[in-house]
Amino acid sequence: MTEETIIALRNYDYIVRNKGLDDVQLDWDSDTLVSGDGGYDISYLTEPGFTPATR
Repeated sequence: MTEETIIALRNYDYIVRNKGLDDVQLDWDSDTLVSGDGGYDISYLTEPGFTPATR
């Protein structure tokens, strides 16, 4: 696995564990990570530091 993939999975795992699976969704058509009433560009998942899991 690439480092970028590991970072993305760790960030996604952190968000799901802290927000709950029912509150997190990947919207592939808009490249958005939907969380609650907001969202983030899906590319943020690959950013170190996006969540505490990758700091």
